[in-house]
Amino acid sequence: MAVKILIPYNFTLNDEKSIDFVGHKYAKKKDVEITLFHAFTPVPEIDPRNNPIMDKVIRNTAYLRGQQQEQKDALEKGRQKLINYGFAGHHIHCLYMPIRRDIADDIIWLWKTEKFDVVVLNRNPGNIINYFSRSISKRVIRHVHGGVGVDIVN
Repeated sequence: MAVKILIPYNFTLNDEKSIDFVGHKYAKKKDVEITLFHAFTPVPEIDPRNNPIMDKVIRNTAYLRGQQQEQKDALEKGRQKLINYGFAGHHIHCLYMPIRRDIADDIIWLWKTEKFDVVVLNRNPGNIINYFSRSISKRVIRHVHGGVGVDIVN
């Protein structure tokens, strides 16, 4: 029976550590399926209607779309790194989707719908936002329990 692993990925050095962790811990196992997951804020569609201000906004959205393509490419590089660890390419999936509610809720939703066995999270130490709100890892851990492994990589 395959072990299904979810790696939320946000293009940071800590996310690279998560990939390395999975590579070192699971590369020797045969039936492993890995999903690299990134949720993004969608870029709105804009109708310029011959308005110079809207033309400027459209240029900015084009820049944001370019950044999204760079993120897709970076997600593919993460996939390639897992392949280099010895995982079969057809067992590594990249999921790049618009954010539904917020990151923690999207991770929980994905875990529930896809029935992952392991969720690999990381922490961003010193992140000031964590002082004002619950961290993503704490929120996910609170909901993901009962036979599911949660690994937190520092």
